[in-house]
Amino acid sequence: MTSWPFPVDLTPDQERMLISYGNELIEVNQRVNLVSRKDADQVFHRHIGHCLAMAHRGLLPGTELVDWGTGGGLPAVVLAILFPEVRIVAVDATQKKIRALEHFIAHLGLTNIRAWNGRAEEYPDRFNLSVSRATAPLGTLWEWHSRKALKPRSAPQGSWDDGLLCLKGGDLQEEIAAMRNTYRNVRVEQIPLKGMTDDLYFETKALIHVSRNT
Repeated sequence: MTSWPFPVDLTPDQERMLISYGNELIEVNQRVNLVSRKDADQVFHRHIGHCLAMAHRGLLPGTELVDWGTGGGLPAVVLAILFPEVRIVAVDATQKKIRALEHFIAHLGLTNIRAWNGRAEEYPDRFNLSVSRATAPLGTLWEWHSRKALKPRSAPQGSWDDGLLCLKGGDLQEEIAAMRNTYRNVRVEQIPLKGMTDDLYFETKALIHVSRNT
C-alpha cells in the first residue's frame, strides 16, 4: 500500500490503478514532458497525491466534468479512478500530451474518461464541473468554465457544488481579488491543504472552489 498525503478511502482496485498510472506516468515522462523532470521521482507524492485532495468532498454520480490543461491526466485520470460514475473530458492543446493521456486511459481500462485535443476556449460541450491544477489564473479559468457550464444543480452536503475546482499554491489574494473584480456574481471558497495533512510540502497550497452566487 502506498502512503498517500491525504486521507482517501480507496478500494484495492483503485489503489492498484493509481500505482499503475503513476508507474506509466514516470515511464512516459522520460519521452514526453508531462511533469517537471526535477521532481519526476515524486510523481506519487507531489502529483497524484496532490490530486487526491480533490476528494475532500464527493462528486455527484452523472456529473459531466472537464479538466482544463490536463497534461498527463492530472487531475483527470485520478478523478476518473476515484469517481467511476462521473464522466470526464481531459482537455489539452498539445497533441503529444493527448496521445500520452490516451495511452494511460487504454492501459488502465478506464471507460468514464476521454481526451479532447484543442484550446480550452474552443471546447464545444456542456458540463457541470470543471477542474484545474496550476493551469491558468482564476479569472481565465472561470471564463472558460462559464462559457459552457450547465445550470448549477443542488448538491448534497459533503459533495462539491457545480462550479470550478482548482489546486493552487502560494498567496492567492490578488488573483482572487482580480477575478472578483471582473466577475461580481461569484462565491469563492479557499480551503488550505495544511488543514488536511501534516505534510509540509502542501503547507502553502489550497483548494479553490468557485461557484455562482444564487
